[in-house]
Amino acid sequence: MSKFKKLELILLIALVITAIFFRFWQIRDYVVFLGDEGRDMIVMRQIFTERHLPFLGPTASVGGFYLGPIYYWMAAPFLFIFRFDPVGPSVMVAIFGVLTVLLLYKFLKEAVGFWPAILAGFLYSTAPLVVRYSRSSWNPNPLPFFSLLMIYCLYLGISRKKLTYFLAAGASLGVAIQLHYLATILIAIFGLIVLLNTKFKRWPLIFLIFTLGLFITFSPFLIFEIRHQFPNFKTILEFVTRGTTVGYQTKNYSWLISNIGNIFLEGLTGLKGTIVTKLTFWILVLGGFFGLIKNWKNYEKRLVFSIALIWFLGGLAGLRFYRGQVFDYYFEFMFPAPFLIAGLVFYLAWQKNILKAISIIVTILSISWFLANGFYQTPPNRLIDQTEHVSDFVIEKSEEKPFNFALITDHNSDHAYRYFLEIKGSKPTELETMITDQLMVVCESKSCAPLGHPTWEIAGFGRAEIAGEWEIPNIGIRVFRLTHWPGEPSPAGKPAIKG
Repeated sequence: MSKFKKLELILLIALVITAIFFRFWQIRDYVVFLGDEGRDMIVMRQIFTERHLPFLGPTASVGGFYLGPIYYWMAAPFLFIFRFDPVGPSVMVAIFGVLTVLLLYKFLKEAVGFWPAILAGFLYSTAPLVVRYSRSSWNPNPLPFFSLLMIYCLYLGISRKKLTYFLAAGASLGVAIQLHYLATILIAIFGLIVLLNTKFKRWPLIFLIFTLGLFITFSPFLIFEIRHQFPNFKTILEFVTRGTTVGYQTKNYSWLISNIGNIFLEGLTGLKGTIVTKLTFWILVLGGFFGLIKNWKNYEKRLVFSIALIWFLGGLAGLRFYRGQVFDYYFEFMFPAPFLIAGLVFYLAWQKNILKAISIIVTILSISWFLANGFYQTPPNRLIDQTEHVSDFVIEKSEEKPFNFALITDHNSDHAYRYFLEIKGSKPTELETMITDQLMVVCESKSCAPLGHPTWEIAGFGRAEIAGEWEIPNIGIRVFRLTHWPGEPSPAGKPAIKG
């Protein structure tokens, strides 16, 4: 027994090291730091510099509404600890990524034993899509942890019959919904799990305790909505009831679930257009149902199989009601679900030696594929260093005098540059506040013609001429210094008026 315990300890340590490596190795060099991230950093920094605690979070990627503030509240301390280096919030996301691996392992170990837990843990810790979203600062990226925490607390609440776990499950969901609104699908998943696995008499109290936990963590955003006559709730309602031709329109749910499940697994594994992911989907689903039937008389085993199946299939079915294009990060609320079912299938296979050997071989082959397609196969972007370098160059060429700022780009916004300009004490003057004597323009596009460009920050500056033009070596970004055209009165010193 001691030899087996030592082996288990070695494998657990190896799992932790693997999870840490894939989430922290050269994290700063690979961090995505564009306009959206820069916007978030500005808001989080103002919590400390201006004592402004936001009650609105980031804007949703579609729909024009806002999320709750919880992501800013969680990430801001890490930005402060790292002295306002943008890598700080990414470190927080990476920590949640490691904790998700450990929570998945703990859940499966308690439910079905060590070996299924360790195999599923290694798969989750190395899956390319999971890793990619576990290494950079973005509001949906901690979602897998809080989704899994809700499911785990639900499992404990039902199996141990303790109401405090339902309170924790509700609190976890309150955080999850503020990270991405598609996490509201978890409400239906929670309800279905409770209805199928608890007695009728306990339903009212369970839902009451769960709602109380949800209210506790969701209350900051709810308070904002109440004080401002529910602007985001109204926008969300308008968005979800809006007609669209985008998204899933079919009522053939078996085809829909298998199709979107295959898309999900293709994204997780990086295997595109092969039969492998289709086969994997049906092995997980049929294996899950087989385990549910086989363990029907074993209450705790039946519970964990039903939870895993409802989370996986219910999450896929719930996306049917989303009226828009489904991107890979929309699945983050259910990232751990297929790995949870995989662990349960490993548990079934572990009862026969031949299937046990196949499980180990499949895991090794999968991890080998994941390793061959890891993030480190592409060179680091070093976007943080690049953005800081460009900002330093802008400050130098502005001769540290007041300036307005503009960005010419195809798919970005200027907040990342503004963040570094601000923390270096050279915050650009807003055009609505005052037009200065110079406009510094950063051009990320291949072809740049700043004079007469329709971008508001350039058009609002007024008629101008190029007083300086430089290309930053090894980056391919150009910087322009524009001054007012001498042929007409200078608008400097006055605010620009939009419209």
